[in-house]
Amino acid sequence: MRRVIVIVSLVLAMTGFMAVLTIEHHLGQGSVAVQDLSFSGSLSSPVETFGLGMGIGTIALSHGSSAVSYVPLYSGVPLIIGTVSVDKRSDKNLSLRDRIVAEISENPGIHLRELLRNVGCAMGALQYHLKNLEQTGVITSIRNGNSKHFFLSDFSSDSQILRLVALMRNPTVRAIISKCRANGRVTQADLSRQLSIDKSLVAYYASALVESGFLKVVPVFGRERPLTLTEYTSSVLCELGVA
Repeated sequence: MRRVIVIVSLVLAMTGFMAVLTIEHHLGQGSVAVQDLSFSGSLSSPVETFGLGMGIGTIALSHGSSAVSYVPLYSGVPLIIGTVSVDKRSDKNLSLRDRIVAEISENPGIHLRELLRNVGCAMGALQYHLKNLEQTGVITSIRNGNSKHFFLSDFSSDSQILRLVALMRNPTVRAIISKCRANGRVTQADLSRQLSIDKSLVAYYASALVESGFLKVVPVFGRERPLTLTEYTSSVLCELGVA
């Protein structure tokens, strides 16, 4: 029995020794095929060596991949050479940051809640990046009532333009401005009827737009005073290419 154990031990030792020699031979000839050796991290070297069973293996680090290649050795022991996905918190943050910037670029004047829905992240993470982006001058924001609206910093330096675009994110406001622009002048009663909106809601938004300087009341005789766009609003809409 002891003799059998000794023989088995010797066979295992020789097998391990042959495995090491075979690996070194393959590496020396450059014949080991490694799948996906691309690396975009900040490590000093993307390739590291580590002990694998009785032999020596090589592992390549790569973002966004988990593929593994197997190279059979002489001794029947496989050498595993593959890629390990590196999940860096900073890279995830950069990805989220880019998504936020892209969303604001595509939707100037987007408000916080809408941005949260579109990006699909935690509120805390969103607020962190928005604060950082605003501090570094990438984006700017304005507040309209309880809502905060975001723009890229190079969208416009005119705060009134930013306010108008932010207000027009509201479909009712946009419809009122569109009707005034199309008709030249229109009464609140006409707006209520044409848009199928309650008169009180029309009055609320119309008053806000008049107060902000985007609409003006046309002085005429009678109870119903029509609304029309100010010259400033007309020029801004033309400048922005708003249909």
